[in-house]
Order: sequence, then structure tokens, then C-alpha cells
Amino acid sequence: MVLFAVLPLTSARATVTPDPASDPSQDPASTTTTTIAPILTSKDVKVTYKVNTKDKVVFITIDDGFHVSPELARIIRRHKVPVTTFAMPRLVAREKKWYLGNKNMTFENHTVNHRSLTQLSYRQQRKEICRANTQLKKTTGQEPTLFRPPGGNWNKTTKKAVAACGMKHLVMWNVIAEKGILRMPKGGLNRGDIILMHYLPSTAQTLELLLRQIKHDGLKPALLRDYLN
Repeated sequence: MVLFAVLPLTSARATVTPDPASDPSQDPASTTTTTIAPILTSKDVKVTYKVNTKDKVVFITIDDGFHVSPELARIIRRHKVPVTTFAMPRLVAREKKWYLGNKNMTFENHTVNHRSLTQLSYRQQRKEICRANTQLKKTTGQEPTLFRPPGGNWNKTTKKAVAACGMKHLVMWNVIAEKGILRMPKGGLNRGDIILMHYLPSTAQTLELLLRQIKHDGLKPALLRDYLN
């Protein structure tokens, strides 16, 4: 049985080319190009609860990473479900074979230790976030581009830390699918909804329920990376 609950809906890279006029030894024919990544600030970080899109898509995001199972993997692979994973690096490393076996999955930043960021200083927040980027890239080969604060707790300092770690998107949610219950806006799912799940023992069954609801509402799952860039 599906239970409904109304939830409040709550840059460019610079290119530097050596100037032959300032360096007589520079041969124009062999000029090389160096790209310099822009420096981000908190103003560059966008907080997203729902994606503004005309496409009939929703976004399945799964947090933490404490419990994965062969059954969940079979559902993801059988239905070719695109999943945006926000899991702690040590949990991804612990189940590396399971995670990397799901090809249509991206690995995004959820901090190292899942601490409530609003209780931390800027330096501590930056450490939690930047280290998660480094560790996830080492394990998965992917550079996280999206950030989700543990428990949805963030403040202005968090945005500053996210920018310092090279990301521009702080991702929240407007739908929850957990323990066999879907909590969504009245009337069902809508295009652009960001769905929060967690890696729990019940996730496989909940995902099947969610996929039926998505199909019923004439939508399909997509990856957040393809829409937030």
C-alpha cells in the first residue's frame, strides 16, 4: 500500500596562451594551451530541492551506504536504474565491488564522517567535504560534482566550504521513499522531483515500489549530473 503525505516544497574556464611577442623563443606553431579552473565562492553554490526541467524525469538519490544487497543490485541492473549515490567514502570502499558493478551510478559527496555540519567550523566543514572528494575519487575514479549535507543540515559556512572544495551544487530533496512508504507532494510525482532514499535492508522493496509509481506518473529516472552542470 502506498501512503501519501504532503511535503512542503521547500563557469567558464580561463585559457592562457603564451605570447610569442613577450617570449622570442616561443614558436607560434608549437604554442600550448593551459586551462585554469575558476575560483568558486559561496555565491556560486546553488541549493536545489527540485530540478527545473521540461523533461519527464525524476532523480533517485540514495544516501549513506550502510546496507547493500544482491537483491538491490539485481533491481538496479534489471531496470537499468540511474542512481545518484551520496555515500560515505569508507562505505563505498568497503563494498567497492558492489558499487562499481552498477554502471549507471555516480558517486557524489556526503562528507567523510556524516557529522552535522551546522555544528562545525568552516575549517572542519571544508575538511569533511574536501577529504570525501579525494577519497571517493581514489576508490571510484569519479570526481564528485554534487554535495548533499548529512541530515540536510547546512548553513552559509557550508556553501563556502562546498565552493572551496570545487563544487557548485548543494542538493536537497522534495520526495522521500523509505521503508515501503512514499512521501511526496499530493497528486503523485512530478517532473524534476529529487527523491531521497537510504541504503537500508528495505531499500530493494522500496525501490520496486518507487519504480512502479514513477511509471504510473508517466516519468522515468535520470542522473542528476546530466541536469546539474
